[in-house]
Amino acid sequence: MKSNNRKTALVTGANGGLGREISKELIKSGCKVILSCRPGSEGMKFCRSMVSEYGEETVSILEMDLSSLDSVRQAALVLKDKEDHLDILINNAGMLGWKPEITPEGYEMHNVVNCLGPVMFTWLIKPLLGKGSRVINTVSVMLRRGKIPVYFPMSPQKFNRFERYACSKLAFTLCSIRMASLWKEEGISVNMVDPGIVNTPIIKLHKWVDPLADIFFRPVIRQAPRGASTTVFLALDPSVEGVSGKLFKDKRPVRFPSGLSAIQSLDSVWSFFLTLDTYGNKQ
Repeated sequence: MKSNNRKTALVTGANGGLGREISKELIKSGCKVILSCRPGSEGMKFCRSMVSEYGEETVSILEMDLSSLDSVRQAALVLKDKEDHLDILINNAGMLGWKPEITPEGYEMHNVVNCLGPVMFTWLIKPLLGKGSRVINTVSVMLRRGKIPVYFPMSPQKFNRFERYACSKLAFTLCSIRMASLWKEEGISVNMVDPGIVNTPIIKLHKWVDPLADIFFRPVIRQAPRGASTTVFLALDPSVEGVSGKLFKDKRPVRFPSGLSAIQSLDSVWSFFLTLDTYGNKQ
């Protein structure tokens, strides 16, 4: 049971551009914030600096590598051992790779980091969520271009980074909708946020056009504080209490892509996840 009215929040990808802004705003609001970051990464320096600045009573660190489902399972166990409740879960971490990569379990990297990893983590820490808890999942405008192939979550023969990214964000959206439906009666809200195209390190082309992008593109796209604002709104604002299963942008609900609810791949993606949760990689 809660000992006081202070909310406990967890932010994945807390060291990234959006993650930093979200974490700082939650701390300013009075939340106790758990910063999740990959072990051994440069981002750990930021997380440790936050602990030093605000103190261990306000900030703590949870090491988790979303590209490894074993790491996700271990992180969930650690969290459940340390905490007795979670008011806010922000699945903010994500990636846009530029070359084909396979996870230790043999799955395409985007599908795990952007979908299966955060869905698995959320599912496993469900015992910490209760009435009034809010789950906010970061998706993307790219989900509108996503398609779920029959071989999901395996790798295609031909790699296209934007197709893989869009596929993973669509899959994450579909799983988020399913969780919102399953947990609605328990008073646990699950909403999605499209932060827009934000000026963060995830936007890298790794080609000669990168310098041109820095000159012409980055100045006109959203800066991190604006990109983070809708996530913070969904985490804290009383006006969205009880709202669930919605996609938000600029602090307003927006329509899902037409035909999303009729996508037959919803069941296939969710079935794969449930099998993964039940049998691990021995399926």
